[in-house]
Amino acid sequence: MRLFYLFLLAFICLAGCQPTDKAPALSLILLNDAGLQLQLTPGNAPVETPLQLQLTAENLAGVSAQISGVSMYMGQIPLRFSQQGNSWQAEFLLGACSDPDMQWQLELELTFINGEKRMLIQQFQSSWR
Repeated sequence: MRLFYLFLLAFICLAGCQPTDKAPALSLILLNDAGLQLQLTPGNAPVETPLQLQLTAENLAGVSAQISGVSMYMGQIPLRFSQQGNSWQAEFLLGACSDPDMQWQLELELTFINGEKRMLIQQFQSSWR
């Protein structure tokens, strides 16, 4: 009987050491402005993990964009957007650096069907913790 309790105690201790499943990554709304919405998925922007930007806008003819580091120089990451109706999507990776909470800057140039251009600059934070 003593062996049974010892086995049960060891099993409980080992079961407590198992990693818990993380909740699904939520999106972060970077911009929500008059017919324009920009969201980042996953919202916590983990480094070295595929990330997705989704831009929803009406009457948009084209998007060009790049990401650069604010906290430290990490070069420039050009983004390529593909269109699906009123939605434009780009997938990219952020590199890891010594700053666990790196600040990034996204620069978007939007070209509308009527020829109007609009420049958007938005900052966000990545994490490797």
